[in-house]
Amino acid sequence: MDLRSMRKVPVPVAEDMIKIVRLLAMTGKKTFVTYLWEPLREAGWRRAPAADTAKRMTDRIELSAQEPGSVHTVAPLCKRLISQALNETLSSVGDATIFFLGKMTEHTKVSTAPEAIDFVQVLLPRLDQFKNVYQNRSNELFSQGLQAMTPDDFKKAFAPVDLGKTQIKVEIQQEAAILFNKIQVANRNDDLPRCRKLIAQYMVQHADSEDNNMPHVREVVAAFEKRYPGFNAELEEFMAISLHFQIVTAITQADIKKAIKGIRKYAHIFQGNPDVRYHLEVDRMESKLYEIITEKGLWEELKKGG
Repeated sequence: MDLRSMRKVPVPVAEDMIKIVRLLAMTGKKTFVTYLWEPLREAGWRRAPAADTAKRMTDRIELSAQEPGSVHTVAPLCKRLISQALNETLSSVGDATIFFLGKMTEHTKVSTAPEAIDFVQVLLPRLDQFKNVYQNRSNELFSQGLQAMTPDDFKKAFAPVDLGKTQIKVEIQQEAAILFNKIQVANRNDDLPRCRKLIAQYMVQHADSEDNNMPHVREVVAAFEKRYPGFNAELEEFMAISLHFQIVTAITQADIKKAIKGIRKYAHIFQGNPDVRYHLEVDRMESKLYEIITEKGLWEELKKGG
């Protein structure tokens, strides 16, 4: 993507940046300053402190975003919010950044505003740099974690959810029903951003479950695709971003079994499609997983467990 000719911040780009900032927040103060705080300060986004706190500014901007006649003020106000956050704490900077990017995914008037485009042009190169460094580190940690796993750990990671246990089955069905109901409400309200986010969440959580309402969800997706061509492509990007974030977060937290489940879910949903975001990164981790299973001679055991 040529940042210099950008006229609109694409929704998946803003969503991906949100996830990268969340990863950045897990890695400690030094990297947070290097890849987020410093680029904004160097680009002149820090100004003299305002009378209002970042929190109060955020509340006011949220109200403006809800009024159709005031949405055009959101991006300039968010620039002032970022400026104020830079005078407060690193946590404020992270929260303000995620808030501004979130508004870009919700409103075209925000994603096409000069302030939004400038913000992304400043941050995206540095966040991409961090993402590449972090991905390499994640690959190393994942490989080390796999080597340390016992045969029993692998069996647990590959085991399907035991829906024979009534309590688990009921909880999953209730959770799916609540989320599906929210999708229906967003669909009735023609709330495109909310619907996209909810459907992505639903499909990531329940795509491989039984009784998952998936045919009805696909009908909603098809209806949105008719009204807004490109909806399905953005939805796939949202799911890929969400799953990759889950996988890398699990590796960061040394939960290798959870990372394996995420990798398998990604493979199940996208069926090896090389055009999907993060295909190469997840494919490398999947290859490493299968390589170590082969090395440990566990295939027969895992087939029995499945």
